[in-house]
Amino acid sequence: MATLYSHALVGLGMGRIFTTRRMSPPFWILAAVLPLVPDCDAFSPYAYGSIWGHRGFTHSLCFALGVSFLAAASAFRFLGVRFWPLLVLFFFITASHGILDALTDGGCGIPFFWPSHDQRYGPSGPIHVADIGFEFPDPRTSRTVRTELLYVWLPTAVLVGIVMTYRHCKHSSLCTWRRGRYNQSGA
Repeated sequence: MATLYSHALVGLGMGRIFTTRRMSPPFWILAAVLPLVPDCDAFSPYAYGSIWGHRGFTHSLCFALGVSFLAAASAFRFLGVRFWPLLVLFFFITASHGILDALTDGGCGIPFFWPSHDQRYGPSGPIHVADIGFEFPDPRTSRTVRTELLYVWLPTAVLVGIVMTYRHCKHSSLCTWRRGRYNQSGA
């Protein structure tokens, strides 16, 4: 599994990319917490590898849809956003957990399409499996943190940076030279 920190970071990054307006703190709390919900199965009494154990049905797309539906239905009025776009965003945020876990180099695969079938996908990626524990790992000694910084944190930061730069440029005077040039040519 990827670390809780990386799951939360990806949720926050997705929230930043897909929202264009200023959002209240409860939105950002949900964006950080929803990708952590699938790991509630770590407290399951069932064996690891079982569909009811860790990396089981709670990592499926069906579970992500159910959780995101409950979260969106509970929060859309309070957040002042439309239900369907919020549901879609929360679904992607929650489903990102299983995708990140499938991109690790160890552990059981992820049953993305449960309950249709129990086929598992992964582990097949460059992210080193996280050490079990609740302390913040040291980047100087943890292979997990180093691989997550390279394969999760850096791409997330770059993508958010590109989207934010584009939005800023689109609405600022820095890019008016492009609009002005096209307007002067009669287009």
